[in-house]
Amino acid sequence: MVNNAQLVLANYYNALGSKQIDRVIKLVHDEAKFIILKKEPSEKIPLYGTYEGKEGVKKYLNILAEAYQIDMFVINKIIGDQDTAFAWGSFRIKVRVTGKTFESDWAVVCEIEKEKIKLFQFFEDTAALEEAFDLT
Repeated sequence: MVNNAQLVLANYYNALGSKQIDRVIKLVHDEAKFIILKKEPSEKIPLYGTYEGKEGVKKYLNILAEAYQIDMFVINKIIGDQDTAFAWGSFRIKVRVTGKTFESDWAVVCEIEKEKIKLFQFFEDTAALEEAFDLT
């Protein structure tokens, strides 16, 4: 049985994977908080930080598209209940500025309110990411 939160997160990744950004944004709560890897922003790693609201999520998605070439993105599983979803998988990404590729497992936890993503926190191997940015 697929619960509400699982479906919202699956729809988010389907829209993102098919580059339907308008559809992605429709799944984002007006008061959303997207925490990508670390809460605080970084001048050296463009994605680090907390992005708030639909405009913040648009900014995050623009940085994602500009900074990275996603060569492979696999979702192993999405689980959840009515208002919480958790997913994990793996990816291979090329950092555009260095040309370096890195692979990582990833996980995300989401809180859903009124069928929209209100909290989205994404985790990956930040040491591998920083190495791909030539920071180690």
